[in-house]
Amino acid sequence: MANIKVGDRVRISDRPDWPVPTGYKLANLEGRIAEIVEDPEGYVTILLDKDAAGIDTSIPLAFRVEAVEKI
Repeated sequence: MANIKVGDRVRISDRPDWPVPTGYKLANLEGRIAEIVEDPEGYVTILLDKDAAGIDTSIPLAFRVEAVEKI
């Protein structure tokens, strides 16, 4: 699972399949891994460092592991 652990700093990857012209507003945002999800496998939750598109940074967001990169 890409050697990602709870507490690691990560960056959210862009989604080229996202509709234009708005683009993927979470692309390149950074945060910390809050949890490695076991069921279903292949997901992590992230606490973002800053607000994006009105998202509360105190609530972890779930992403597929391949959608984030360790920094």
